[in-house]
Amino acid sequence: MTNVIPFVSRDYGGPAVDPVAAARATASVVADLVSMVAEIREISGRVLPLPNDAGEVERTLQALLDAISAIEHATDVLTQHGEPCRFRAALGPVAALVGRRPRRA
Repeated sequence: MTNVIPFVSRDYGGPAVDPVAAARATASVVADLVSMVAEIREISGRVLPLPNDAGEVERTLQALLDAISAIEHATDVLTQHGEPCRFRAALGPVAALVGRRPRRA
């Protein structure tokens, strides 16, 4: 695995981005991130009873909690730090989660 993602700079001199399309794309990413946090929490609950060394289980759980924190930070940034979002209506059932401070595990 690698933690390096190639960054492609955007040309800001081009035509304006459609705000509705941008809002929907952002809402889709936020919804996916919220789903990922739920999935990682569920996986974390299954790690504890594994027959591995206690230290390894603890490090695994910490890595999963760190992943949740990173995803929550990304969500916080995308939602402009919990401020009311212009794309809230595009989220549908996930709208209730946007704008809330993330719960800590």
